Amino acid sequence: MNRIVYYAFFTACTLAGCKKATPENSIVTPTEKTDHIALAELGKLAFSNITTTGAMVTGKVLNKGGALVTSRGICWNKDPNPTIDNNPIEANSSKGSGEFTVALTTLTPSQTYYIRPYAKNKGGISYGEQQVLTTADIQSVTFGTNPIFIVGSSIAYYDVNIISSGGGAVTERGVCWGLQEKPTINDHKVMNGSKGTGKFRIGMLNLNPSTNYHLRAYATNETGVSYGPDISFHTIAKGKVTYTFNKVDNPTAQQLAAYQRLQVALDSAVWYANNYTSATKHVYLNYDPGVPTADANNEGWMRFGASESYQNIRTMLHEMNHTFGTGTTSWWSQAIINGKYSLANANKMLKMISSDESAVINGDSMHWWPYGLNQNSEVSSSWDYVYNCLIIEAMRKDGMTSHSGPY
Repeated sequence: MNRIVYYAFFTACTLAGCKKATPENSIVTPTEKTDHIALAELGKLAFSNITTTGAMVTGKVLNKGGALVTSRGICWNKDPNPTIDNNPIEANSSKGSGEFTVALTTLTPSQTYYIRPYAKNKGGISYGEQQVLTTADIQSVTFGTNPIFIVGSSIAYYDVNIISSGGGAVTERGVCWGLQEKPTINDHKVMNGSKGTGKFRIGMLNLNPSTNYHLRAYATNETGVSYGPDISFHTIAKGKVTYTFNKVDNPTAQQLAAYQRLQVALDSAVWYANNYTSATKHVYLNYDPGVPTADANNEGWMRFGASESYQNIRTMLHEMNHTFGTGTTSWWSQAIINGKYSLANANKMLKMISSDESAVINGDSMHWWPYGLNQNSEVSSSWDYVYNCLIIEAMRKDGMTSHSGPY
């Protein structure tokens, strides 16, 4: 009798197929043997560094289930109960405690998402408790506050610093300006060619000399146009530097070549002086092969020798500085004390140019530095010519005299 009952039970179980219970919220890979292997257990997810487009997600495998966990990570979706068929992100590594971290990216701002951890072992794929993540809202763009110091008669440049995009995409950036406070892009604007955050220098052209202006940096993201702080500036009077270029009637080929180089240098130096200083001066340029390098005096006379390495903009501006009064006037001997320039305005300009509050102009009986253009090696870009003129204009404000009188 016992044999018959046992046989009947065995046959029924075999025909019906004995099913093994699996934990809730789990998926078992059908091709793997799962006998005696439990699914892994997962802890609650934690979110950090939540932005408009993502977050860092930390999970933990609490129990391996008696087998090696071959992969772990998260899956996410806009709908509840996501699986690895939706948007899986596998963790590259984990700690000995079972903790793992993944970066969740490419999400949409102000959107709710459902996130679940998963782990896979020989028993199959298990899921942990679902968590809800809402990405941050896009905010206005944030700007740094920088002083404006590159101001000429009709040109001014401002160094913009966009600190934060507000979590969005900065698609346009630049400056706007006008005669009234808080100008907008509906007044005058100039756009920078690049996008995003960071620092950039941008110029405003065709300004009026001796005029008060206001500027604001601006940037556009998904929230619209954001503006930086209102900054006022005053353009200087346009310089009145003119020249006479003395040439021989029948120049040799060598003289003609020197004249051509010196003409380019002279026109360029006069342009810088007239746009970035308000000096009034008439200079006399002379080519003299007997001069070793170049020289000048406060009366406006400049001589250039035969060396081509000195027949350039750098040397021309340097010698023009001497005609304005650096190293050629009694004022200069009072301005330089113990090898340092002692007056406020030019040192203040250097601090702004260099972004160094401890910066001081050095000098001797004839020259000054930095930006005095004493050697060709001092020039790294055309901005060094601008900085030279800005400091010369500040020296004029400090009282530097020229042939036409003080500032």
